[in-house]
Amino acid sequence: MRVKQMGGPKMGANPLADLAIPQEEMIHLPVKPDSNAGFFIWPVEETFSMKYTNFSAIYPNYLDSEKTVKMGRRIAAKDAVPEPTVQDIHEALSSLNVRHVVQPYKGYSRDASSRWDNPGRVMVDLEGAAESGVMEISRDHLWPDEGFDLDEAIPEMGGDDDNAKENQKGEGKGKKQLIRQLSHVIRGLPNRKKRIEEKSKILEEEKAKADKAEKEATKTKSAGLGGGGGNRKKKGKKKK
Repeated sequence: MRVKQMGGPKMGANPLADLAIPQEEMIHLPVKPDSNAGFFIWPVEETFSMKYTNFSAIYPNYLDSEKTVKMGRRIAAKDAVPEPTVQDIHEALSSLNVRHVVQPYKGYSRDASSRWDNPGRVMVDLEGAAESGVMEISRDHLWPDEGFDLDEAIPEMGGDDDNAKENQKGEGKGKKQLIRQLSHVIRGLPNRKKRIEEKSKILEEEKAKADKAEKEATKTKSAGLGGGGGNRKKKGKKKK
């Protein structure tokens, strides 16, 4: 039996080839950054030598007065600060001369909003801080009117990998003491004060614009409802 071959031995050109985007004109998305990489290492001279895999993590949630305990706050709300950032924590640790690494792409597991609203964490040399005496500042010096043990007031929450590691290392209370000191230092940071003032100014300007727009809209609406009704003549019978 003979099989008759239909068509040529080679396939024709791709009819959609002219519609394809050239390689050099294609949009290449940036490579996803490594969330475990250290973006900034302090002190800077240890950038290529510091090993921070055993450092302890501190998230902004730990000392954020606007977060609940379930969302990660580790100290009492009155001792915490509103909206602390990894930059604030970095500046506070630098002023205390504590070795640390900033990881800006990390998000806190208990608070999904932290992944885009206030991301990042700081890996801290807790052992080095303890040896330098940073965490030996008396609690009465920072919080003179405190009448109870905050370690008892804020219990450790289960299901957190960081808490489990801290409990194994026995560094939970020391870490809380450092977090309290960071909160105290952050309150007086010049850059933080400037940022808060600028943010308050922007919010006030936006509120003023919104109030002005609302007044103009109300004025326009009132004029529209009352227009054309004041000059109408009453209809009545003509006098003979």
